[in-house]
Amino acid sequence: MASGSFSKALSGPQFLQKAITMQPKAREPTASAFSQWIYSLYGHAEGSEQDIADGKEAEQEIWEKRKAAASCNGNGFLRRAGLGWSLTHNGHYLRDKGMAGHFVIPHLRLGGEALRASPDLIYSSRGGSELLIVETKFSRQPIPRNLWPNVWAQLWCYSQIQAAAEAKNVTAVGEIWGEAWSKGYGRGHSRVEGKKVIFLRALVRRDPRALAYDRFFRRLFEIYAGH
Repeated sequence: MASGSFSKALSGPQFLQKAITMQPKAREPTASAFSQWIYSLYGHAEGSEQDIADGKEAEQEIWEKRKAAASCNGNGFLRRAGLGWSLTHNGHYLRDKGMAGHFVIPHLRLGGEALRASPDLIYSSRGGSELLIVETKFSRQPIPRNLWPNVWAQLWCYSQIQAAAEAKNVTAVGEIWGEAWSKGYGRGHSRVEGKKVIFLRALVRRDPRALAYDRFFRRLFEIYAGH
């Protein structure tokens, strides 16, 4: 769940101060738990049960939409197009199959335990010199121009995995998906009702190694870890 009102924007120092005063009651060593705590600083910590259920339900449809897009991200398309990129991690698929697909990040620790992270999608260029890490979220809420802090918190964690550390360039991508209803047509027995359609609402790219980005979320992680 990515939504939450961030219109009453806090400055970086104000956000950090709020984080210090609202430290988590429980510290789980996962990127998603860290992101959920970030979300709790400006939104409702859990979101509604229906919103969470809808987001989980939308995951597979989001992946199917991405595969069917003209700029398809599946391995088959990437190979046929000769783009030199491959899908090296698909968290949507692993979660759908009930498989563990997390990365362990030894240098980010909570209580002696290494952080676990399970990105949605990771694309790697031939040779692994470039990495594209994608986080997809489903939300019905108005979207800030630069998305929400919890999205970038998760992507910051993902940018700490070993493959990212070894890559020359890393790009973090936040995608926000939503739903709409197609218009029905016809009358009587030939009437065809509208259908729910999942669509991409917003996409923002950032460099997770940019000094301000890294410094801000590294400090938030230190607070989350109790340092």
